[in-house]
Amino acid sequence: MEEIYPNIKLDDLRVSLEFIFGMQAASLDDPGSGLDADALQRLRNPPTYPASFDGDRALEAAIKLYIGLNHLDGDYNVARETFMSFNDLDEFPSYYQVKKRTVELSGVQPVVLDMCINSCVGFTGPFFHHLHCPECGESRYDAALLQDTQGVVRKPRKQFSTILLGPQLQALYRDPEKANEMDYRRDYTHHVFEKLRQNDGVQDVYNDFFDGSEYLEAVQTGKIKDEDIVLMTSIDGAQLYRNKQSDCWMSIWVIFDRSPDTRYRKKYVLPGVVIPGPNKPKNLDSFMFPSYHHVAALQNEGLRIWNASTDRSYLSNLFVALGTADGPGLAYLNGLVGHHGKNGCRLYCGLQGRHNEGAPHYYPVLKKPVNFDVRGSNHPDIDPSDFAACSVTTYWNNLTYLLLSPNEAQYKKRRLETGILKPSIFLGFKMNSTFGIPRCFGSDIMHLLSLNIPDLLIPLWRGTFDCHPSDDKATWDWAALSSPAVWKRHGVQVANATVDIPGVFGRPPRNPAEKISSGYKAWEYHLYLYGLAPGLLHGILPDPYWRHFCKLVCTVRLISQHSITRDELVDAHRLFMEFTVEFEDLYYQRRLERLHFV
Repeated sequence: MEEIYPNIKLDDLRVSLEFIFGMQAASLDDPGSGLDADALQRLRNPPTYPASFDGDRALEAAIKLYIGLNHLDGDYNVARETFMSFNDLDEFPSYYQVKKRTVELSGVQPVVLDMCINSCVGFTGPFFHHLHCPECGESRYDAALLQDTQGVVRKPRKQFSTILLGPQLQALYRDPEKANEMDYRRDYTHHVFEKLRQNDGVQDVYNDFFDGSEYLEAVQTGKIKDEDIVLMTSIDGAQLYRNKQSDCWMSIWVIFDRSPDTRYRKKYVLPGVVIPGPNKPKNLDSFMFPSYHHVAALQNEGLRIWNASTDRSYLSNLFVALGTADGPGLAYLNGLVGHHGKNGCRLYCGLQGRHNEGAPHYYPVLKKPVNFDVRGSNHPDIDPSDFAACSVTTYWNNLTYLLLSPNEAQYKKRRLETGILKPSIFLGFKMNSTFGIPRCFGSDIMHLLSLNIPDLLIPLWRGTFDCHPSDDKATWDWAALSSPAVWKRHGVQVANATVDIPGVFGRPPRNPAEKISSGYKAWEYHLYLYGLAPGLLHGILPDPYWRHFCKLVCTVRLISQHSITRDELVDAHRLFMEFTVEFEDLYYQRRLERLHFV
């Protein structure tokens, strides 16, 4: 397993714990918090009046221009000069002036911190005083040192930015309309409990996150109160330029107190951390620490809110409900081994994978291959209905077992047994202000349904999926699209059918025979596979495979509704189970050389 996790060592567990302990004892007064005296005073005593331009129309126009431009410094100056010339003005706020006034009005400004030139670590937490990167050894500062009357001035070679959450939330509440919209969660929660009282505690319909038992239990036990703020954090790599690798990583905060039709809009999604690349971070905790330390400090102290819609001031707690990312990204956050591992489920359900002799990659195969005797994978058939999300107690017991590893060899052995790489940085949040690990890390429906499953089924049907040397594609009776002529004709049918897709559905799928290998989008895959493919593949896929595929389509359509009934949820669960088991029967067929199909 060493080749999969080359950078995780026993010493890294100690570093992870230092970040966690730093968050658990977090205070807004801590050095390195990113808050100067004025910012700290404002955070603890926010303005009790709405933000206003005080009749300064030039400032209002300048700030709207500043916010609306993508390439600020260059575009703003060109637009400023054009505006002044057109309106015969001698004065209009400069880029520096409008930036300064925006910070003064909102209280929001970036905290800029040093990082490794190779993006290995941020110099925060236990690395705060390091002069060299603990991973690659590169110097933190430029070798050329500038002299002044005070001595040596060190110039960081590279920096990253954190936008602290507290000031952003306070700014939202200073607008009466936006503050009133933040009452959605409170009102919806009261409505849910009233419906439960009327219906003997039975939930008939699920419309939102707040219909879930985990959330409702947190409200009942007092973990979440009416005036608290419920949050989701997410992180991902971003490819800012075409034909380049992801050249930065970004984190965001989503405010669940807003209604579902607004909480994911760009202007309400709050930025967290921006990590320049092009290399991936090696220690993500060190980059997330300033943002998470700030939230942990607010959980310890409370966030002072002035609510413009009610003209009230109060202390609010920040409840971090969910941490989300794609598969590789989530392994950074939750500290689990990821989908390659023996215990690879992102919900930490305990399902153990299987692998070929000498191969490091495990697959979540339910049914034992015939004539299979690989140590560590030789367990009996698995019933998927036996598994659910892991309890917090089980996670803690396994984490303790890992942390007590006496040496490197035992650490690797226990890592394989438990499926835990390291303690999650989420352990630094206040215990009563999350759902607990691993329950606070969600599933990943978008990547699973719109990218991963299409990337499995379509290559299987086309006969282009990886084939083991001992297997024979001539036996793949499901490969109904393997003929170039059939695939080309199918692609034309997809393109012709898109004229019947309403515009409200967004971008229609392009001809997959021409475009599927060049930037086919997740939404195109989704509309193609779950919208058009059941009809277009009828009579082309052999009947057992087509009927099996239709079970997937049915359940995806059920769970993709804005609202789902209890009965529909039960049906979706049953169909998912049947699809999973039947996939192994139809495609994998208990053949060792087809483990990678699952």
